[in-house]
Amino acid sequence: MLSEAQDVLSALDFSTTDHETYQFASSDIRKHDVDVEQLEVAATAGDLEAVKRTMNKIKRSGDAQSGTLPSGSALMFAVDHGRKDVVDYLLSEGLTVHTTHVKVATINRDTAVLELLFTHGWDINNPIEWCVPPALAFAVEDPALADWYLANGADPNARCLLDITPLSAAVEFADLPTIQRLVDRGGSVTCGQLMHYALRRKSDDRLQVMEFLLQQPSPPPICKLMYQDELWWFESQKFFGLGTPLHDAAASGVLDAVRFLIAMGSDPSIKDSLGKLAIEKARKHGHDLVVLFLRSLPPQSYPSPAAEPHL
Repeated sequence: MLSEAQDVLSALDFSTTDHETYQFASSDIRKHDVDVEQLEVAATAGDLEAVKRTMNKIKRSGDAQSGTLPSGSALMFAVDHGRKDVVDYLLSEGLTVHTTHVKVATINRDTAVLELLFTHGWDINNPIEWCVPPALAFAVEDPALADWYLANGADPNARCLLDITPLSAAVEFADLPTIQRLVDRGGSVTCGQLMHYALRRKSDDRLQVMEFLLQQPSPPPICKLMYQDELWWFESQKFFGLGTPLHDAAASGVLDAVRFLIAMGSDPSIKDSLGKLAIEKARKHGHDLVVLFLRSLPPQSYPSPAAEPHL
């Protein structure tokens, strides 16, 4: 069963999660479908000798072209069922590692299979998808698995094109000791939009995690819009209404986080990329207690009607 973090990250993964099938350059596709099915059954059962026989049969047919066997359903089944010997054999036959294999092995907590995938060329710090961080992000809720990834060279700061890092996933989903270990192992709190992801925590220690981040020697910004210092990301996402962490807290109705951010110096007069204040976000989403609190702040906390919109 997927953990909460794995479920959320998988929702961002636009790569196929279906078991891919072999493709053959033969007009007799029906015959090869039988071969593929036999290969899948043998791989699932971990019957290495049957896998070898079927692979040899396919190769002897002369119709299979290795260039059209990118990852293969048999390899996917072998990975999913932890058939290490079969995985090793299929990879040695030239099948390639796909992001889905790495993700599935991580979700299964199968470090033996993961070692094979990395040995056969998968970079442990490759993103799973353009908008999904490397596989360490799928391991952060399991301290032992996260430690295994770190011991094998995983970088807590390796990011996808949306500036999501394994540490981003950790501050949303992992326990505080795991977050601390990732920071101790080089995790930077200034990349990965960490305050925004920490605000999404559903556990009672949300403020503790936010405070931990802000206590670091170079803390993450709380008075800048999301992606404000990253032009490409900002321009591609600004139409969604990018705001400060205070905007996020207000829009979510998390009053204790709103109070905390104000106490830490958040500026309620900053407008998001669509020109909205945090109090307006709270009002739009019906969070009356947040609206009342923000309204109680000194008048100078807010811009005059003639003030220029932020960004």
